[in-house]
Amino acid sequence: MAISTEVLNTTYRQLKGPLVDTFMRRTPFLDTLMKNNRVRQNMDGGTTIERAIMTGSPATGRGIYNGTELLNLTRNKRTEQLKVEPHRLAAAIAIPNRELAQNDGPLAVMRLIEKYPEAFMKSTDRCLESFFLSGAAPSGNHSFNTSALSGFLPLNGLFSSGTLTGTTNGLLDFRTPAQQTTDGESVQSLAKDEAKFYFNQFRSISSFTSEGLKQIVRRCGHFSVEGSPNLGFMDPDSMTNLEDSKRGHVRVQLVDDEQERSDLHTITHNGVTFHESLDLDRTLSVFSSKALADGGGYVLNPAYFEFSVIEEAELSDFEDMIASQDVVVSKFKFHAGLICTNIVAQGCFSGSAL
Repeated sequence: MAISTEVLNTTYRQLKGPLVDTFMRRTPFLDTLMKNNRVRQNMDGGTTIERAIMTGSPATGRGIYNGTELLNLTRNKRTEQLKVEPHRLAAAIAIPNRELAQNDGPLAVMRLIEKYPEAFMKSTDRCLESFFLSGAAPSGNHSFNTSALSGFLPLNGLFSSGTLTGTTNGLLDFRTPAQQTTDGESVQSLAKDEAKFYFNQFRSISSFTSEGLKQIVRRCGHFSVEGSPNLGFMDPDSMTNLEDSKRGHVRVQLVDDEQERSDLHTITHNGVTFHESLDLDRTLSVFSSKALADGGGYVLNPAYFEFSVIEEAELSDFEDMIASQDVVVSKFKFHAGLICTNIVAQGCFSGSAL
């Protein structure tokens, strides 16, 4: 016997819910946004995600010493508009009819769903995380390549080939605030400007020291009215340096015990949980011979990120819809965009692998 499309879809409908529910839950950046309620199903109309930010006070006051002072009634324009166009992804997940004909039974149906739709969803999670951290898709045979993802806004400020409104340049520059102002690159449709507090924190660590990380964390925390920076990413070599630094602490037994109980790929330092990320490997082409050639990473405050979902991830039933191929197809679609409303509370660093 063979597996009919009806039998395949009966089981598939039961599993589509869990497949979609675990989407964006497998990787630390997207999972943190989900846990912090930063994934929202709204865009307030229009074709772009728009958020107003304050660049100063709209009014100027004065001290009252004798009661006859005149108040300044000038209403200053101290707002700027961030604009990011959301990006849409779509794919056709095809199962050859040959495999349906050669299999039978519930376990065979489960294996086919694991082999095709589930594997695709896991790969898509991997692609999104990699692109947001590096501005490039992971190497290998994955669900989406860099070109397909370039409508999203990545964190990597070295990225400069975005295709949609507000996504041309990556969010966090590996340059000082003064350099960011001088260059004046447009990020989220607004030019970086130190006077408007529209820049990100940056520190170059000439040789690894945990104090260098503490300084960038404190700088990000200084501009964090909501919450505090608690999420970080760094390349594997920098993670090794951080681990060695933690183990060299005076309270060595307590630190070692904490390290042994924790995930081997995460270390909490000064309130920030740093994740080791292969997507920040300094040997990758997007980083080598550039600012991250000597390692680096990010310090983030998730409270100021928003992942606006226009259309939630959806998987259709399998249908025999392609005349030129002997397959049944389930269509995947997803439409969303990332925006950051306070980049001065976000930071990056370099040189930490030395």
